[in-house]
Order: sequence, then C-alpha cells, then structure tokens
Amino acid sequence: MIKKLMIISIAFFCAFGYSQNTQNAKYVFLFIGDGMGANQVYATEMYLNAKPNEIKVDKLLMNSFPVNSNMTNYSASSYVTTSCAAATAMSTGFKTNNGIIGKSPDKKIAYENISQKAKKAGFKVGILSSVMIDHATPASFYAHQNSRNMYYEISMELPNYNIDYFGGGGFHHPKGKKGDQPDSFENAIKKGYTIADSHKEFNKLKNGDEKIIAINPEMYPSGEFYWAIDKKEGALSLADFTKKGIEVIDNDKGFFMMVEGGKIDWACHGNDGVSMVHEVLAFNDAIKEAYEFYKERPDETLIIVTADHETGALSTGINYATHPELLKYQIISVQEFKRKMTELKNSNPEVSFNTILDLVQADFGLGNSDVVLSLDDKELALLKSAYNKQFKGDKKVNADADYLTKTKVKSIGETAAYILNKKAGISWGSGDHSGTPIPVRVIGKGQEEFSEYFDNTDLPKKIEKLMGI
Repeated sequence: MIKKLMIISIAFFCAFGYSQNTQNAKYVFLFIGDGMGANQVYATEMYLNAKPNEIKVDKLLMNSFPVNSNMTNYSASSYVTTSCAAATAMSTGFKTNNGIIGKSPDKKIAYENISQKAKKAGFKVGILSSVMIDHATPASFYAHQNSRNMYYEISMELPNYNIDYFGGGGFHHPKGKKGDQPDSFENAIKKGYTIADSHKEFNKLKNGDEKIIAINPEMYPSGEFYWAIDKKEGALSLADFTKKGIEVIDNDKGFFMMVEGGKIDWACHGNDGVSMVHEVLAFNDAIKEAYEFYKERPDETLIIVTADHETGALSTGINYATHPELLKYQIISVQEFKRKMTELKNSNPEVSFNTILDLVQADFGLGNSDVVLSLDDKELALLKSAYNKQFKGDKKVNADADYLTKTKVKSIGETAAYILNKKAGISWGSGDHSGTPIPVRVIGKGQEEFSEYFDNTDLPKKIEKLMGI
C-alpha cells in the first residue's frame, strides 16, 4: 500500500509539479543597448554616484538583476561585428556577414526571425527603438535585405509580417533616396497599419489596438530621437514608448517586445561620453517600465538586457585616476553644440575666440578653475585650431551629418568633449565598434538559462525555448 502511494505521489509530482516548473514565459522583453559594453554601464554608474573624494557605485537597475553573464558577438565575416550582423544572430540564431540584414552570408537564404515565430505561435510582437525603425538593429527583427543601407526596401518590407506595434523613430527615406518612389507610410497604411505621429494620436493608443506604427513627433529631421541630455520640451522618451507598447499589446496569450537604445551607439561613435551616459540612463528608464510590469507577473515575465556590440573601445581611468564628477559640467550634446556654432557662424561669422571660450565654459565647464577645469596651453591650442577651421576656414561642419560620417574637421564641440573626457578619466580607443564580449543581465521566468557565458546565436534559441515557440 505504501509503495503504491509513493508511486502515485511520484506520478502526481511528475504530472503536476514538473508542468508547473516548466510553464512558459508569456511576456518577454529583450532590451538591446546598441554599442553598450560593460564600461558604458560602469561609466554611467560612476557618473550617477560621482562626488569628489568619494568612491561609491550604486547599481543601475539592469545590474541588480540576479543573472549577470556575458555573450560573444562575432559575425560570420569578422571578430568585430556590425549591428545588423549581431542583431541578425540575436533574432534568428544564425551568423551572417557584416552589412547583411536577416539573410545568410551568401544572401540566398532569408532566415525566419523570432518575431515571425512569435506571431505564428499567437503572441503579439512589439519592436521599438530610439532611432529610425528601419535602422539596422530593429530591422533585423523583421526584415531580410542584402544590405543594411537598403533603408527604403526595409521600410517597404516592414508591414509584411503583421507585427502589432512599432514604436520610436521614423524612416530614413520614406519615398526613396531621390524622393520619387511610392511612400513607405502609405504602403503600411494600405496593409492595415495606423500611423500615430502626433502627441494626440500617441496618447489615444489603447490596449487592443492593432498594427500600430507610433513615431516620436519630436525628433531630428533624419528620424532619430533628440539626445536625452538636451531634454527637448515635449519630446517623448524611449520609456514613454515602452510603457505605451506594453499597454497596447498586453494580452492573455503573451508578447515578445524588443526595445533598442540606439543612440548609445551614436554617442560612442562620436566619443561623446556625457551624451552616452544620458542615453544609457534613458535606456535604463525604459527597462524600469518593463520591471514594473514584471513585478505584477513575476512568474510569467522575462526581462533580458544586453547589447549587440561595444562601441568606442571605452575605458575608465587614466593613470589610475578618474574624476567622473567633472562630467556633470557638460550640459549639451556635441551635436546640439555643433548646431549652436553653425547658427552663430551664420549670424556672426567674425565672432572672437574668447566668445567661443565663454560658450565652451558654459556648456562643458572647461576653463572654470573653480571646479578644476582650467585649460592648459595645449588644450587651448586644440580649441583654437578647431575654432580656426570651423570659423576661419572654408570647411563646413554639418551638425546633422550621418553619425558614421568621417570628417577631417574636428569641431569645437568634439574637441571640448575630448578634453573634458580626458580630464574626467574617460578614454576612447576608437570611433568604431570593438570585438569585446558584451554584458547580459536577466530577471524572470527561465532566467537560469542565461547564467553561463554564451554566443549571440544562442540568445533567440533560449528565448524560443522558454516561450515554447
């Protein structure tokens, strides 16, 4: 009799207890900080805690998550990946060459991605970014193109998979590079999408709305968010789009949501350390929205925070010294300072170098001896050289140039950021990607799957396993 009871008990445990333990993750958030290596996160924590003569580092929310591991990210063609190759691996489980979106290295096979699989399984899907939604990382979660630069083709492909919610930036070339092709937005509308590109339309979005493309009404002409440091009045944040996305696609079956902090990468390409910090903080605010959702459904929700690659070969500390408190004196992005200089040159081309130094001190703190930001002769010479090139030479500084554009003219703003970063103990090895493994921070249902060092091709496989798709 006892033996029979034991057998029944074991059978009951296997039938009931096991199924309870292997219940699928219903709600999955994948946060990708584009260009965000471990040092980008650590520098942000240093900035938050920075006080003279005090060493203290409180964690960002992502670093408080119980699983803390790392992920390799090389592409099929290089140990140093591009965003599209990394995001393709993270969305499909397959490596591809740098430059390709969602296809095999020979460009002959279009890989099925996790968004397509989730939709087939009945989940809702959201794809969000603080840059254009036809940019490399978000595009890799829905598109299949031979080149990441085929922005128009990517935007035309966007509505083909019935993804429930796109949120963030706009399209690069909605009518093609020459402006003479069918409109990408009209194509999406014909396929059942609603475009919400005003505050009123954004605020009206509600649970159950289908096939939404929500675009920030306050952004740069090329389609990306304004810099978080510049705090443009009325501009929606990545956290706003995340909160709204959760509201729109929340349902009993579940959802998959990818959220990209795209301008972390852009700041690192420009070696603008303080703007980078503010982008990481904006990204962290978006994670907080998912975490609030998680707290209500901890047994059903999974939050993964990672990156596609590191940008800039950032390091913290020069000759054992760091002074992150000095970074707080920069109150403007390099891009907006470039705009300020362009406007000044147009209105007053004969402006003096001393006037420029006053503006540099106001926006970067440089020259203020009261806060240990005096400028030595070498630093003054660097700023004078940038001033001469920008105001006295025939070279133009385009504040809105593509973030990957390489120019021979180092602007006053870029020079000021370089000097301030160096004084604060922040140094950059390059203006491009590095090949370092990137951080993975996880909390929620199935978090143990991510506890060991793994490759980015394993990421979607782990998520699909936990979602049961």
